[in-house]
Amino acid sequence: MPSDREECELLGPVALTVQCVLGLLSMSSLLYKRMNEGPVKRPFKIWVFDVSKQVIGASFIHILNLVLSIISKIKLISSLSIKKPKWSDDNPCDYYFLNILFDTTIGIPILYFFITLITKILIRFNVRGVKSGEYDTPPKLVNYFKQLIIYLCSLGLMKVSIYYITMCFPILVKTAIWLLSIFDKYPNTQITFVLLIFPLIMNAFQYYVVDNLIQSHSYYKVNKLIHEEEEGYGSV
Repeated sequence: MPSDREECELLGPVALTVQCVLGLLSMSSLLYKRMNEGPVKRPFKIWVFDVSKQVIGASFIHILNLVLSIISKIKLISSLSIKKPKWSDDNPCDYYFLNILFDTTIGIPILYFFITLITKILIRFNVRGVKSGEYDTPPKLVNYFKQLIIYLCSLGLMKVSIYYITMCFPILVKTAIWLLSIFDKYPNTQITFVLLIFPLIMNAFQYYVVDNLIQSHSYYKVNKLIHEEEEGYGSV
């Protein structure tokens, strides 16, 4: 019996267009954050180093989510013991939606945990230039690449952790499938929501929080001190 449910194509022409728009909008949000940074801004080269780690990491996770959503969807359902009719098609948008949801919520503290853990281990072994956001003076590319590797490894560990959380709580997969089922009759609308609207909102939140976490805390301390001094002068 054929399925009445139209497949959500993550690599179709509409999906690819939506993903390109999402990428441009996401980068624009980082530029907007830069404009409102201060009063002491990170030097431009430092900012580029910090932001590029997120851009590269986001591209890595985005591709990984697509691959997992398209190739591993049947294995994931089988491992979670979710029984569906043999004629039923698994919708990759369900799993992509779930990946985005986890990556941009509980994934953030998990990511920060692994960045901190790996950094502390490397510092313990006297590896220099690995403290996030600190690239030496003047900034050195070798330190940037060390931190980029740490960031990408932490992202990978985050994905593994989220996968096991999903395995332990299969109700989450069922909930994602149920939530997106309202769009089943409108595949293009579903694609727009899953690949543009939802990730745009969640990625904007994620970029902002993660940028604060991976940048050097010295800028935060300086800006906090300036604000406190301004408040002190204002109260006189």
